[in-house]
Amino acid sequence: MRENKLIIDITDIYTQRDRKRKELEFYTKELDKLMHKLGMLQHEIGVNETIIRLIENEQILDLQAAIREKKTLGNYYEDGSD
Repeated sequence: MRENKLIIDITDIYTQRDRKRKELEFYTKELDKLMHKLGMLQHEIGVNETIIRLIENEQILDLQAAIREKKTLGNYYEDGSD
């Protein structure tokens, strides 16, 4: 029977370490990109939720109605109907 000897080459360990460091650097950069995207998405969701809340509570100004009302009030005061 033949016994296998375990021989560890230090250069293999250095190579593996360097490869893992590069991999870690890559994933760290990817994580930073993803965190930036996550922040942008959270901001967009917040804006959308605010818009929805304003619409649901009817707090959005109907621009056409406001212009008509202003014209009506302007005509009212121009006619001297104080």
